[in-house]
Amino acid sequence: MVLVLHNIQCNNIFTRLFLSKFRASVVNANHERVMAVVDKFLADRYQNICTCPRCMCDIVAIALNYLPPHYIVETDTGNEFASPWVMVETAVAEAIDRVMENPNHPRKNPTQCR
Repeated sequence: MVLVLHNIQCNNIFTRLFLSKFRASVVNANHERVMAVVDKFLADRYQNICTCPRCMCDIVAIALNYLPPHYIVETDTGNEFASPWVMVETAVAEAIDRVMENPNHPRKNPTQCR
């Protein structure tokens, strides 16, 4: 069994045994917040944008690149907090605007990508 920790393969036997017994994972807490804000904004503010997988991935990637990484240890008992919601909302709004202006695929019509 090889434990993958955010695309980093842990080949050291001690590291793998320790992490598997600890029952925790290392995650970027901002990722969860970005995903929540993207869902909220698509439902409330940005209903006429392309929601294809490529555009959605681009939005999340751009928003996460605007934010500082905030890695936490997520356990059964809970986790720490990420960046403030205002920072995350601003990053997501800027990412959505950027992808809307220049999607990574041809638009089907001038007003929408869908």
